[in-house]
Amino acid sequence: MAISFFDGMFLFIAILLNLLIIFIFIMRYRGSEGLEHKIGYFVIACAFPLVIILINYIWIGIDLWIVIYLIIIINFLILETILDYILKIKFRKNPKIVGPYILFYYVAFWGLLAISFVIDLMIGFIVFGIFMMNVGITIYTHKKEKDKMFKKQ
Repeated sequence: MAISFFDGMFLFIAILLNLLIIFIFIMRYRGSEGLEHKIGYFVIACAFPLVIILINYIWIGIDLWIVIYLIIIINFLILETILDYILKIKFRKNPKIVGPYILFYYVAFWGLLAISFVIDLMIGFIVFGIFMMNVGITIYTHKKEKDKMFKKQ
């Protein structure tokens, strides 16, 4: 089955977002905050093609759950923009904010996975593999950050 232009664009964005998040965690771990911040602009920019995809999916009458997940993904990117780039809040150390933020993040990225599998099973597995790398890098860098903090004390 041929993949439509908009489905192909979605799959590209799903892979790109996961790779960008991997790079962000690596840069954060290495202390390259400036580069991490610049990569974040590319993450946020992914909202624009996702809005176009959303409009197309609504236009063609795609399943409601896909539309809802796309809205969640776009809203997560908007929240990211507000917290990190507009308000510039250091929220990642505040459990009252970071807990719901992480939950929102995983719901959004689960949407990327679910939609990817619906579009194409094989590419869905590729997105899943990259997402698992994303989770692995996240866990590894957070563990190393905690190890560094405990060694300083």
